[in-house]
Amino acid sequence: MQSKIKTLISGRGQQESWLCTMLLVLFMSLLISVPGASSVEAEANEEKIVNVSTTDRLYMNLFINYNKNSQPTVGGQLTNITVGLTVHYIDIDEMNGKVTLHGWIHIRWMDERLSWNLREYDNVTQLSLRPGDVWKPQITLFNAAGDEGNYLSDTQVLLVHDGSFLWVPPALYIAYCNLNMRNWPYDQQTCKLKIGSWSSNNIDAEYSKQKSALEYDELLQSTEWDISSASTKYVREETCNYIEFTFTLQRRSSMYTAVIYTPAFTIVLLALSVFWLPPQMGEKILLNGVLIVLVACFLMYFAQLLPVLAENTPLIVVFYSSCLLLLSLSTIVEVVVLYISTAKHKRRLPEFIKQLLHGKLGTVLLLSHFCYEADPKGTHGNSVSRELEEHLYDNDDECASTSPQDINPIEIPSERALQFDWVLLATAVDRLSFAGFGITFFVLSIVYGL
Repeated sequence: MQSKIKTLISGRGQQESWLCTMLLVLFMSLLISVPGASSVEAEANEEKIVNVSTTDRLYMNLFINYNKNSQPTVGGQLTNITVGLTVHYIDIDEMNGKVTLHGWIHIRWMDERLSWNLREYDNVTQLSLRPGDVWKPQITLFNAAGDEGNYLSDTQVLLVHDGSFLWVPPALYIAYCNLNMRNWPYDQQTCKLKIGSWSSNNIDAEYSKQKSALEYDELLQSTEWDISSASTKYVREETCNYIEFTFTLQRRSSMYTAVIYTPAFTIVLLALSVFWLPPQMGEKILLNGVLIVLVACFLMYFAQLLPVLAENTPLIVVFYSSCLLLLSLSTIVEVVVLYISTAKHKRRLPEFIKQLLHGKLGTVLLLSHFCYEADPKGTHGNSVSRELEEHLYDNDDECASTSPQDINPIEIPSERALQFDWVLLATAVDRLSFAGFGITFFVLSIVYGL
């Protein structure tokens, strides 16, 4: 019995020792395998850290103890700021005397604190930074038209390994501009943008030897204005320094030629053609009235289109105003002509005037084909031609019915001949008015540069 118990106890001891051995082997294998796995993962993570964090490491090293509110220095002096401008769109608001410009402003500066060695950072040559993370020059438009005239977008700032910065934000500038409207719509305007910084006096306009500080090759051609010339000047003052960009703008005026100058030419032709209509026609006054209304409409159009307080009144507006005055005078002349040619005259035309009309003056005024010798015997003769019949006033029946007692045969030998002389005088007044008004319109066209 005791031997059986000993055998059982020894068997259990062997089993327990075998289990302990197996557990020990399993534990040792785990100890060996886990460090191997962790080392592989560590190597992979380390590779990721090396590949991803070079720029992060560079960023952390550069901006340790960096104060973005402190203006950078180069060689112990404040950094120099260089400014350039690329123009994409420009327009002028004549009513308010403002110029609007859209484009890109190029700003460069140096900060020796933010330079690094390429070898130490896997040849990383540049960093793209948020504009709020670094110091930036406060670029301002000095002649801005209120708060709306100074806008720069917050775009990324480029930092190069040598410590140089490049910031190219889109710019919207609205500035006041002194306009000279005298030659409108063929005018040239000169506008200036004064761009600088109140906080920095070290500003210049030549940011690259190979590149101009002002570019407008990509200017939109759909606008009304074209840049004929532009220049850049550095201005130094006691309180600040700034760059003065000067633009000479030429208006594209092809549309205005069709809208303004062609009607002006037509109005002049119609105004002069009135003097070649028969003197008895009342439609001459009606045509002048239509032209007066048309010119007045153009003047109201100009008042809506152009600034009232312009430095100089446009010449084309003065021309239309002169046309309005001349048309008014022409209407008065035509009223007189209509009266002379249609009224019943009982007195002869003065002899010296009659001689002029039948002489060289009549030939010059193209009146010779109207002239004839009046029949002293009265209206029974056949000396009145068809030309006379066409140009006598329309109320011919009333004249024919005039009683003999109303006519003095001594003063008026022939009523038709008498009326013809007055019609001839009215025609002469029309021809002289045509010459006078034609010369006046021609002089106005030269003076006002039409």
